[in-house]
Amino acid sequence: MALRSRILTAQGLLIVAVVFGGGGSGAGIANLVVQLAALGALAYHRDAFAEFFNEAPRALSVVVGVTVALPLMQCIPLPPAVWHLLPGRIVVEQSIVLIGEQDNWMPISLNLNRTIIAFLALVPPLAILILTWRCTFRDSWSLLAVLVTCCVFCIVLGAQQLALGNRELMLYSEGANSQGLRGTFANRNTAGLFIDIGLCALVGLLWRPRQSVLRMGVGFGVALLLGLGLVLTQSRSSMTLVVVPVVMFLFYLWTVRVTFLEHRARLLALIVTVAVIFGAVAMLGSNARVQRSLSRFDTLEDARPAIWQDAQSSISRFWPVGSGIGTFDEVFQLDESLENLSPGRAARAHNEYLETMVESGAIAPFLIVLWAVTIVVLAWRGIRREVGRGSQAAALAIFILLAFQSILDYPLRSQALLCVAAMALGIFMARSAHESLVARELR
Repeated sequence: MALRSRILTAQGLLIVAVVFGGGGSGAGIANLVVQLAALGALAYHRDAFAEFFNEAPRALSVVVGVTVALPLMQCIPLPPAVWHLLPGRIVVEQSIVLIGEQDNWMPISLNLNRTIIAFLALVPPLAILILTWRCTFRDSWSLLAVLVTCCVFCIVLGAQQLALGNRELMLYSEGANSQGLRGTFANRNTAGLFIDIGLCALVGLLWRPRQSVLRMGVGFGVALLLGLGLVLTQSRSSMTLVVVPVVMFLFYLWTVRVTFLEHRARLLALIVTVAVIFGAVAMLGSNARVQRSLSRFDTLEDARPAIWQDAQSSISRFWPVGSGIGTFDEVFQLDESLENLSPGRAARAHNEYLETMVESGAIAPFLIVLWAVTIVVLAWRGIRREVGRGSQAAALAIFILLAFQSILDYPLRSQALLCVAAMALGIFMARSAHESLVARELR
């Protein structure tokens, strides 16, 4: 009963994160709603916190603990003799000398408020992981079902926004008067990536050794809706990354190929469903909005390479300590080349790996590798098992999507996608109901 209560709380928190957490760092009040909900969930299930760090796999609890502690460590004041030796601080030194505060203790972070906000942003995903790491395979399917439902809601809301010219029902001002589908997100790339994630979750739900015609038909209908929503976001990176859920589905077909061949009626139903989908796609190809989305691939000019080049200069300036998590927007202006200036601010590195190295220095690549190894090991253990393979494959696909999108964007700066990543991590830990019962008896 306690586990069921935790899963229900995690599902509710995931819904809150999707509805209120899609605005990025600029939506402070909305993110605060998610963080307060997470604190309430942890307070209600306060025993789960100590349980996770005492009983979860040691490697996982250590990497989670280091990740959460990092922004707090960057907020610890250091004596002047130490702080003045840190790289990249000379500009700040010149400023504080003018006001006579050069002898004050200062933290590693060059913007304490932003780093504290970055720490608070880790509370909701931490709560979801703590609540879901003991889940059963049945629980993991219910989590994926909630994720797909949230994705459908996002598309339905986005369709209403588009019908009104993105002037009404917009949750964030960044998307006002834009052309792409946004739903509950401020950024079209984030909205598109969320739909890709929803497609992977849908394949995980359909992953059954024996498939029913009704389930497969409903699944393809939902997939068609998600695919249309993905195209309407006009996100080139997300439309390209649809290859991940497609490959996942093909892998599923390969693993159950014998079952399909043994049931000709179901195979025929599948072929008819696919034919209907291709027919619908062909008809939608003449739609003006769809054509506008696809036409974005005609021009691939992008300002990101110039930002990446200047970001490398910022990495060198603050290496190996970093400037503090959340400070990129301020410190990047020191190294932004005059030839790359534009009317707007870069705000982000548009590459999560580079931005993390600017903010966290040498520990950033270490943590990235540590997380990658942890995820690969957990995924390998899960996918090797017959039971629950679909949910495990969906969790792995979610991390693959996040890893690739991080090359061109900053998906994990979204409160909603951070929570989705935590949910996927919890699914990796899923066990059968019998295994969970045995684990509880051995405690």
